[in-house]
Amino acid sequence: MLRNFFRISALVFLSQYGFTQKLDPTICTDKLEEAKKSYQAGLLEEVKDKIEDCLSERPMVFSREKMIEGYKLLTESFLFRNEIGESTISYENLLRFNPLFEADTTDPNNSYDLIYLSRTYRTKPLISAYANIGTNYTMVEVLQDYSTDNTLKSAENYKQITLGFNGAIGIEVPVWRDFTFAIEGNFALRSYLYADTMNLTANLSNPRQADYQYSLLQFNERQFYIDIPVMVRYEHYLKKYKKIIPYAYVGAAPNFLLSSQLNNIQRSTSRETLGGGAVVGGEIEIPIAGPGLTTYGEESGEIALSLRKSINISGIAGLGAKFRIGRDFLIVEARYNRMLLNSVNMDNRYSNRELVYQFGYVDNDFRIDNFSLTVGFEKSFYKPRKKQKYNPILVDKRLDNLLRREKNNAKRTTDAELKRELNSFVRDLERDKPGILDDVRRGRASSNVIRDAAKEADKIKGK
Repeated sequence: MLRNFFRISALVFLSQYGFTQKLDPTICTDKLEEAKKSYQAGLLEEVKDKIEDCLSERPMVFSREKMIEGYKLLTESFLFRNEIGESTISYENLLRFNPLFEADTTDPNNSYDLIYLSRTYRTKPLISAYANIGTNYTMVEVLQDYSTDNTLKSAENYKQITLGFNGAIGIEVPVWRDFTFAIEGNFALRSYLYADTMNLTANLSNPRQADYQYSLLQFNERQFYIDIPVMVRYEHYLKKYKKIIPYAYVGAAPNFLLSSQLNNIQRSTSRETLGGGAVVGGEIEIPIAGPGLTTYGEESGEIALSLRKSINISGIAGLGAKFRIGRDFLIVEARYNRMLLNSVNMDNRYSNRELVYQFGYVDNDFRIDNFSLTVGFEKSFYKPRKKQKYNPILVDKRLDNLLRREKNNAKRTTDAELKRELNSFVRDLERDKPGILDDVRRGRASSNVIRDAAKEADKIKGK
């Protein structure tokens, strides 16, 4: 008995490892060509027998293109044999290798059944992850003027162009038709240049008897933010140029300020008869928010308070385009970000001694707008899914609800003629129901058949 056990074990081992050979790619290529000939000759049952083993071989003996070609041929053969279940399985296998496949209506080699079936599946990603980088430009809107000088003679300038930097990572999920939901984490350096002058006003103490500009203040403020935008996008799919998808979106974001500092702050005065030409500051940086705030004296340990609010809220709008690269996309996008709240911490406006007494500067109330231009890459993840209107389970359920409702209407009515017509409508719909569901699976019909049937019932009832 022990000898027989070892003999059987050896045979099992040899059958699994000794005699199993990997299919030859050349043989499989020949089989695929033979299957094509069988299909063209109408010998549909031979198609599966010739290529099924090659398609199911792991690892693959076919290239991705050959796998797509093989499953397409297999799907066509099942459709002609009216084996809807098998054709669905085969077509979904095809979509695993090319989730963007759509049967070309202009290709004479594609049957109408394949074209209809391909329309029943979504070719949009299940979820996408993206990353982008780019530059931005910040504009300042003054809400209220404040100054250590005369605000009526203000000559402030925020309009010099300076560029910042931003980068983001995010995810995008289709939600309904051509609308998607996106959320991202965005790191941004936002920067602007500021310049202002002090003036001597004409009076008896001013022998010039005219306003005289005697001092210039300038600096560059650099703000580091993390934003969490939440957006709704609309993507427009072009029929002619399917490799380009333009889109637009709106959304909102909380903005978290990490730090802010004034760079290269400098106050310079004009040379006068009694002296002048002094320069205060220069190549220095003064933190005004976040870590590194100035300490006033080692003994007191008093720390300057933050001059900026740590949290703001933005409204967002943007335009972009996706350029298809295989299954994924290159993204180019322009965005407008409008902060809705005052950026200045009003309670601490005069708290920074260095700015007030050495440079003669206090903040205006202001908020910022930001324009950005980015490029990025989007990685898409796909899963074959039936479109809702071609889902036979949902259509079946809704047909049952319609039948149940009209049966009850027929029972409740006292009009003999109406009762007869409603019962006839129910019998006809019950008879046609299997064929309707079959057409829905094939893509020849959709859930619109329920709407049409309901209209017919309402017409009978005289609505």
